Amino acid sequence: MSNEPEWRNANPSTENLPGKGKVVIQLIFGGIALLVLAIAGRVIRPLGLGVGGFAFVSGILMLLRRRQLFYKPGLIVTVCGFLLLLSTPRFGVVAGFASFFVVATALGLVVFGLINAIKLAFDVQK
Repeated sequence: MSNEPEWRNANPSTENLPGKGKVVIQLIFGGIALLVLAIAGRVIRPLGLGVGGFAFVSGILMLLRRRQLFYKPGLIVTVCGFLLLLSTPRFGVVAGFASFFVVATALGLVVFGLINAIKLAFDVQK
């Protein structure tokens, strides 16, 4: 007899619940963190430049690893870091669009996380 939780034996469609739960938490809190960083980056410019530069470089490094697991998160982190860099020094119209896209991305991540949480709740009920 294995040490598997008993819910795995009850419903075979619930085998991936821990992974789906992690994705939901990462989406929601990642969106909230991105929104806070975007607002803080516009108020405190050195913080915005530092966080944007760090996110951009770490996203590039994630892409350079060439692992399928890091491709989508690396692409999101790279683009958000680049947009944070653009929105901080106030490049006129470009800064307005960049900050809009960062906030829209943050809100999109939160909404997508909530949709996945609702789907997960329906999967658990089955």
